[in-house]
Amino acid sequence: MARGPAPWKNSFPDVPAGTKLGEYVVRRRIDAGGMGTVYAGVHPVIGKKVAIKLIHPHVAQNPENIQRFKQEAMVVNAIGDPGIVDIFGFGEYEDGRYYFVMEYLRGERLLEFLKRHGKLGAFAAGQILRMLALSLAAAHAKGVIHRDLKAENIFLVPSNDGHWPPRTKLLDFGLAKLLEPLEGQDLPKTRQGITLGTPYYMSPEQCRGKPVDARSDIYALGVLGYEMITGRLPFVHEDLTEVMHMHLREKVTLPPSAERPALVDELILGCLEKNPEDRPQDMHEVISALEMIFPPLAPLRVDDGGVDYDAGAPQVSATDFDDSEPLPTPVGMPPGSGETGAEGSPPSPSSATSGTSPASASSLPHVPSETLRVAPAPPPPPGGHVVEVEGAGRGLGLFLGGFFLGMLLGMGVLYLIMR
Repeated sequence: MARGPAPWKNSFPDVPAGTKLGEYVVRRRIDAGGMGTVYAGVHPVIGKKVAIKLIHPHVAQNPENIQRFKQEAMVVNAIGDPGIVDIFGFGEYEDGRYYFVMEYLRGERLLEFLKRHGKLGAFAAGQILRMLALSLAAAHAKGVIHRDLKAENIFLVPSNDGHWPPRTKLLDFGLAKLLEPLEGQDLPKTRQGITLGTPYYMSPEQCRGKPVDARSDIYALGVLGYEMITGRLPFVHEDLTEVMHMHLREKVTLPPSAERPALVDELILGCLEKNPEDRPQDMHEVISALEMIFPPLAPLRVDDGGVDYDAGAPQVSATDFDDSEPLPTPVGMPPGSGETGAEGSPPSPSSATSGTSPASASSLPHVPSETLRVAPAPPPPPGGHVVEVEGAGRGLGLFLGGFFLGMLLGMGVLYLIMR
């Protein structure tokens, strides 16, 4: 079953192009979500391009929604992670609605990527999962639970050289739960038994309206992992209440595949355990498991020099591209994606979650550029000897020089005796 367009899509009049919101001028509408509409904007003097999220009129009527909208901007800045979209401006529109200004991203949402390609190979999915887990670990360290992690809230930004993998940007902290209040802010109150989130990705405790912690985000990350390697969601039903019941009572299974390491299936199914105590207990456990399954994902560190080679590509905002491009730039498939056995025609949006055969896509002629690391040289075998070529060359030169010098001295002494 396909997920149809959300009811708020195209349901509100657009802010006219040329309207000024704070320091920025609206160019065009980009998208709409549950809380508001997103517009492309530009600074009229310096030309900096931004995205502006304006809260919906019906949402603005509820003070609690306004509080959550403000909280999203505060939370993102409190976390300060490069894998989370940057928000750097906040204001009020002439009709009383609030908006915030965030970085302009060039790329596409993970949901659209999976609609086009169907599924990913295990290593490519592991790359995406690790980047997301790092950003979520940063959020959890600040006491922030995302609570609405899903393919629609993940943006893929092409790397600077165009090679796989893209950089991930985590969006929409509007439903985030704060374990502790931020400075100068009261926590929004979530009443016991009230369910917040997207049913397809919600943990069992979230479906029950129970208190959530980092392990709920781990469950949602497991759903994402399942979706990326299979091309479909673990539970799909036309009745969203039934989807929630499936999360509560039905066991998740993965179709076996000889092309996937068994440990990948174990990790994803472990994240999808019904009991939070049976899942990985924090995102660092997930990261460590991914780095163990795929050693190229593990950062290579030089202890004596303190150099960290896991910095990756520069995290720069794609705000310097021509705004005449009306659509996001699609992200290419990873190299070796053909090993997933994909064939046939590209899936339609309606087939993205129903297990339809994904499309075969042209692979980029390059190995992953941000995660593959050169392994350190192995230690010498026990009892073995390491020959340092440069040092051996110096020793040989000294030996020969001494030999010839000795010969010359000996010939000189012999000459004096014979005289």
